[in-house]
Parts: sequence; C-alpha cells; structure tokens
Amino acid sequence: MTFKGLNLLDMETEDQYRKKASVYRTSPEYGKMISLYPVLQTTIKDCKGENLVA
Repeated sequence: MTFKGLNLLDMETEDQYRKKASVYRTSPEYGKMISLYPVLQTTIKDCKGENLVA
C-alpha cells in the first residue's frame, strides 16, 4: 500500500504554527476556555512577548 504525498515526518513551518495559533486564539472555544480558567488568562498575559523557543 502506497500513500502518495503523505509524509508524516514533515514538520510544519513556524509561520504555519503562528497562523494556526492566531486562528485558535480568535475561536469561540478559546474564549470559553479563557473565561473558565482566569489563572490561565493571567498566565498567558504574563508570557505575552516572551521568546519561549530558542
């Protein structure tokens, strides 16, 4: 069995991850999660702008 165009070892680019994160942060699910967990919201704000990946 051969899967054309399917390479499970390929990683997405940083730009692709940033786009996914941007879409997720504007989703209703994200808003609901943030409203349910205020500590999470504070932690996200505290980490904003940090360079977490070397």
